[in-house]
Amino acid sequence: MDVLTAGVALIVVQLCLAFIMAGIFYVAPNEKCTHHWALSGVTVAFGVLTVVLNNGAWRPPVLLIGNSLVVLGLVFQWSGIRDFFRKPNGVAGWAIAALFVAAFCVLLFLHADVGQRSMLCALTIFLLLGLNFYEMLNGSTVHRSYARVLAVGALALLLFAYGARLYLSLTRPDHFLPTSNSALTITLLYLIPIIGSLLFSNGLLLMYFERIVADKHHLATHDELSGVLNRRAIVAAGERELRLATRLKLPLAVAFIDVDHFKNVNDRYGHEVGDQVLVEVARVIKETCRNIDLVGRYGGEEFCVVFPGVEAAHAAAIGERLVDAMRAHPFPHGLEVTISVGVAALAGDADDRAWASLIRRADIELYRAKDAGRDGYSLAA
Repeated sequence: MDVLTAGVALIVVQLCLAFIMAGIFYVAPNEKCTHHWALSGVTVAFGVLTVVLNNGAWRPPVLLIGNSLVVLGLVFQWSGIRDFFRKPNGVAGWAIAALFVAAFCVLLFLHADVGQRSMLCALTIFLLLGLNFYEMLNGSTVHRSYARVLAVGALALLLFAYGARLYLSLTRPDHFLPTSNSALTITLLYLIPIIGSLLFSNGLLLMYFERIVADKHHLATHDELSGVLNRRAIVAAGERELRLATRLKLPLAVAFIDVDHFKNVNDRYGHEVGDQVLVEVARVIKETCRNIDLVGRYGGEEFCVVFPGVEAAHAAAIGERLVDAMRAHPFPHGLEVTISVGVAALAGDADDRAWASLIRRADIELYRAKDAGRDGYSLAA
C-alpha cells in the first residue's frame, strides 16, 4: 500500500466516524458527551483531510488549520470522556492545544521543515491521547465493561503508534516523514491510526449504549422520586431473599414503615415539600440499614425494608434504630418527622413462609404501632 492509498483510507474512515458521531448527537442532542464526540469526529476528519490532501506542501495557513483541527478534535474527545464520567470541565487539554498552536506558528515563521513539524504534531497527539487514556482508566464508573476495555486497548494501541512515530522522528528524521512510502511509515502513520480510531470510536459508542441500558434498568426497578427500589422490584427482591432463606434455613426479617401524619405535611407545606420529606426519609432509612439490606418504596409514604440474616431476637433493635434515626434527622423547614414501624421475622411454620404472609404480619404490626401513638415500632410475637 502506498502513502496515497493509506491517506485516502484514513480520510474515508475519519469521515465515516464523523457521520456516525454526528448521528449519535442528533439522536441525543442534550448529552454533552455526544456533543463533544460529534465535534471531535468532524474536526479530526476535516483536519486529516486537509493534511493528507496538502501532502506536505509549503502552505502555512493550510498546514496550521489542518494540524490544529486534528489537535482540537482530540481535545473535544477528551472533554467528551470527562462529560461521560460526569467530571467538571478541565483545562489541561485546552492548554496543550494552545501551546501546540503557538509552537506550530513559531515553526512556520522559522520555515521549519516537515520533519520538525511532524515531530511537534506527534508529541502533541501523544500527550492528548495520554490524557484520554488517563480519563478512561480513572473514570467514576467502577465496572470494567467490555466497551471500556475496548476503548482503553484502542488508546494503548494509538499511544504505541504515536510514541514510536515520535521516537523514529528523533532517530530517523530523513526516513520517517508523512510523505514517505516506507512500510513502517505507512503502518504507524496510517494503518494503526485507522484501526485504533475504529476501535476507540466503537468503544465510546458501546459505553454510551451500556449506560442507556443501565439507566433504563434503573428506571424500571427504582422509584423515580426517592431513588430506592420501587414496589415491583422490592417485592421481587423480597421473594428472592425469602426463597433463599427458606432453602438455606437462614433468618430473615421485614420492616413496614409509614411516615406519621404525612398528609398534614402536604396540606400545610405543599406537595413539593412533601416530596423533599420522602426523599429525606428514604435517605435516612438507607443510611441506617446495612449495605445488604433491601430498601423500597411500597407506595405513597410507605416503605419496606428486607433484612437478610436477621433473627427475630434482633428485629426489635432494627425497629428502634429506625425510629430513633428518623426522629433525630433534621428535615427541611424545621419539620419534625417521625415514623411508625412494623417488624416481622420469618416464622418456623411452613405455611407462614410466604412473602404475602410475611408482609401481612409486618403490616399488622405497623397498625399496632400507629394505634400505640405512632413514633414507635411493633414487633410480631
